[in-house]
Amino acid sequence: MNLEFLPPTEIEKQRSAWFAAHAKPGMTIDEFLRLNEEVHRLYPRTAEERQRKTESLMTMPEFVL
Repeated sequence: MNLEFLPPTEIEKQRSAWFAAHAKPGMTIDEFLRLNEEVHRLYPRTAEERQRKTESLMTMPEFVL
């Protein structure tokens, strides 16, 4: 089982920076979800990110298919 930390990819860093710049304290859930959809539209997940996420979930003992 490999639970090592993988540093964020460049697009993950860009996505995080964009979200941090647009998120505000006291936002409603609807506003948060809208921002989340917008950031994923602007910076879509790459095949590498999807693969890394799948692998990390598969290494978790409580992950069930």
